[in-house]
Amino acid sequence: MKTILVIDVGTSALKVTLFTQTGALIAQASASYGYTSPEANAAEADPEDWWVALPKALAGLRVDISSVGVIGFTGQMHSPVLLDADQHALKPCLLWLDRRCAAETRELIAALQLPPYLLNSTYTLPKLVWLARHRPALLQQARTLLFPKDYVRFRLTGVLCTDATEARGASLLAMDSDTWAVERLQHANLSADVLPPIYTAQTDVGRPLPSVAAALGLPSDAHVLVGVGDVASILGGAPVQPGRVMATVGTSTMIYAVLPAELQQVRDEHDGIYPYDLCGFRLLGGVSSLTGGALDWAWRAFGAASGLSFAKAMEIVAAVEPGAHGLVCVPYLAGERSPFWRDDLRGMFIGLNLNHTWAHMLRAVVEGVGFSQRLLLDRFARLGLTSLQVALSGGAAQHAIWPRIFADTAQRTMMVHQVNSAASNVLYALCAQTLEPDQSLATLMDRVFDPPVIIPANPALAGVYDRQYADYQRFVSTMLGYDQPDKKL
Repeated sequence: MKTILVIDVGTSALKVTLFTQTGALIAQASASYGYTSPEANAAEADPEDWWVALPKALAGLRVDISSVGVIGFTGQMHSPVLLDADQHALKPCLLWLDRRCAAETRELIAALQLPPYLLNSTYTLPKLVWLARHRPALLQQARTLLFPKDYVRFRLTGVLCTDATEARGASLLAMDSDTWAVERLQHANLSADVLPPIYTAQTDVGRPLPSVAAALGLPSDAHVLVGVGDVASILGGAPVQPGRVMATVGTSTMIYAVLPAELQQVRDEHDGIYPYDLCGFRLLGGVSSLTGGALDWAWRAFGAASGLSFAKAMEIVAAVEPGAHGLVCVPYLAGERSPFWRDDLRGMFIGLNLNHTWAHMLRAVVEGVGFSQRLLLDRFARLGLTSLQVALSGGAAQHAIWPRIFADTAQRTMMVHQVNSAASNVLYALCAQTLEPDQSLATLMDRVFDPPVIIPANPALAGVYDRQYADYQRFVSTMLGYDQPDKKL
């Protein structure tokens, strides 16, 4: 039987996962890279780093990959990878984390009249407009627009294309069809010629280039699929069940629910959370811009000075009294998407005193992320999605502190089915369906899940966290400029 290789081009690392055809995990590995922030709100990367990371990650699998039959791609979205006339990537690439285009976003919202979940400063079109104004010489060289997973797949196969999730995440997908909204490019002074074909996630685009396959140790006859952006994570953290809420926590967090039949048309007030159709499922949810990324920032800013390893420091943070001795953190270090869609929101600590240490501050960050997730879970409940269980996946699920604090701050049970990349689970199923077309996507995805680890909420902490959550909401309401501090967020 053939094996299945999933390549995930993440924000901070390229991850590879090798599955058997029947869904068993053979091996996982990753290769890290960084990005730069040369000025406030900037996040820039060199796409070459992602390609260089691929052979390192494949070598890290430490298994034979000559039996790979299908290769699928996923990865970070919104980051525009621009190729010049020689099909070389222009540098720098503005990552989705780059928020310098707030003014361009406001102008585009006014001009295009799109809801905020379809046009945000993390998305691609505002970044292209920003480049047109601030880096015109770079943009004038652009002949092709791709996205991170598409770029790595292009280097593997020589084929230029993307999928509808990337086009939508670029704010360049037509509202009523899976085609490019080419007229929007005029705001960036770009021609429609830069847009690659849009294919479905399961489109077989060909085989690896022979020389590249040989260099990487991959078979030259492996099928290469277009794949889908890492929004696939919203389906891949647990077996798909109507009404189930799934949270994928990495640098950012995606929280979505699979809508049951009776709630297919439900809509949130002001579209704080929004409907999303993916792989045949109707979902409702939203994205927090910085969650695991907020802890990473706090670790670099405060925790690393302790001289401890990250793992040891997290043991100390986990032992800090719940509530961090009255310290509350609002983790909106890069604005916030769901449910506010405000680039001007900022992070803050409230209640600092002389008794607080770096450990209290890191604990407050994790608890603050928990409160930001609770805001979204409360939205679900108001719309009829009342499940008290959340399926948790992503990098945070690998660290015990996250599911424990999430359970207690939200007073909901967390379920961790496995710590594999949730997006990779979906890509496995898409690839497996190529080999087994008679099987449904949900059936194939069920193969990858083990029985879940259950983390129930500690009811003894409900009072502590209810009080701090009320404070959290009051602080956020003040930032939002609400006249009624007790207004439900």
